[in-house]
Amino acid sequence: MAGKTGWKRISAPDFPSFMDEIMAVPRNFAFGLIAGLAVPVATIAGVVAGIYLFTKKVPFITEIREEGEERQLILKLVEPEEARSIFQRGREAAEAFGDEIRAEFEE
Repeated sequence: MAGKTGWKRISAPDFPSFMDEIMAVPRNFAFGLIAGLAVPVATIAGVVAGIYLFTKKVPFITEIREEGEERQLILKLVEPEEARSIFQRGREAAEAFGDEIRAEFEE
């Protein structure tokens, strides 16, 4: 044990580095949240853009109904104008459904 001392001198923590360590948790959480939301959206946008560059059509979820069967949703390549009209019809149907639900709760 030659040359080793039994006691080490303890000094007060450096305040800026102490605050940096405390703020690391919320900062890392915020960066993770932003990356967790932005990366999937950017990935989907990149895939749609790549498909559009090759086919000049966009992938869109459409509904098919056959006689006597349940409603089915499929992913289909459609023209951009057709995708806008399908989206608008879906929005109108969702608003009508929301109005119907609100009317039920108000009664």
